[in-house]
Amino acid sequence: MTQAELIDRLCAVTTALSNIVREQAQIIEQAQLVNEEVAAQREAAENELDLLELAMRPIHGTGAGKEQT
Repeated sequence: MTQAELIDRLCAVTTALSNIVREQAQIIEQAQLVNEEVAAQREAAENELDLLELAMRPIHGTGAGKEQT
């Protein structure tokens, strides 16, 4: 397996886990058991994941993130 394939799989798993966390957060919020500190930590982590994904796209060849001419 190439490094690009490993990165792609890692990104896919990270996205799946992030989706699970978002779904659980919605359930917790609906139950009004929101801890604002934890919510802020989750948001910061999601923002970092988004930035990392954008930065890695050119590495694993999706073409996203490259300037269009």
